[in-house]
Amino acid sequence: MAQVGNCRSHGYRNPAYGGSCGQEGEGVLEGGEHNLPIDPDIAALTAAAPAAADAAEKVFVHQLRLIDVGAERIGYAVRDWVKAFAQRSRWANENLLRAGEIGAYERRLVEEWQLRFAEMREDLGDEATEEEMKREAKLIYRWVDREARIRIRTGCEEVFVVKGSYQMLADKLRVGWHPDFSARLAALLEPAGAADGRA
Repeated sequence: MAQVGNCRSHGYRNPAYGGSCGQEGEGVLEGGEHNLPIDPDIAALTAAAPAAADAAEKVFVHQLRLIDVGAERIGYAVRDWVKAFAQRSRWANENLLRAGEIGAYERRLVEEWQLRFAEMREDLGDEATEEEMKREAKLIYRWVDREARIRIRTGCEEVFVVKGSYQMLADKLRVGWHPDFSARLAALLEPAGAADGRA
C-alpha cells in the first residue's frame, strides 16, 4: 500500500500544472519496485487546471460528445486526463519508469478494451440503430469509468492513472466508445476544406 513520505529533495516544479514538490512540510505518495509515487499537487488538479484550457477541442472530448456523455462527466474525464498526463510526465522526467513501461501499460489497456469493444460490435450487428449504438457505447465507457482498474504497477492504486490513461488513448484514437468512432471522428476532425479539395 502506498505510504505518505517525504517530498523529493530536489524540489521538482512544473509550472504548466501550477504545483511544486519540495517545499517543507509537503508529502508524496512514495514509489518502489511495485509502485510509483503519486504527487499530492497532481492528485489535487481539477478540470480548471491551466493544462486543460483547450480540452474542449481534444479528440477524447469529441469521443464523449459522440455518445452523448453529459457535460459534468466530461469535466471529470478532463480532470482525469490532466492528472494522468501530468503524473506520467513527471515519472518520465524523473526517470522513475522502466524502459518500455508506458508502452507495455498502454498495450494492456488497449487489449482489455479490444475484448469488450469487439463483443459490443458483434452483439449490435449490422442493423443497429444510432440509439442502440450509443447505448452500448456508454456501457463500454462506463466500464472504463467504474470498473477498469488495470494498474501500471501492482501497488499503484490511484484510479486517475488508468482512467486518465484511457482518455489519453482515446485522444490518439487508439480506443473509442462509439462502434464507428474512427470514421465518425475522422469526418468530424477533417481539416476545413479537405472534403472539397481545398485543404
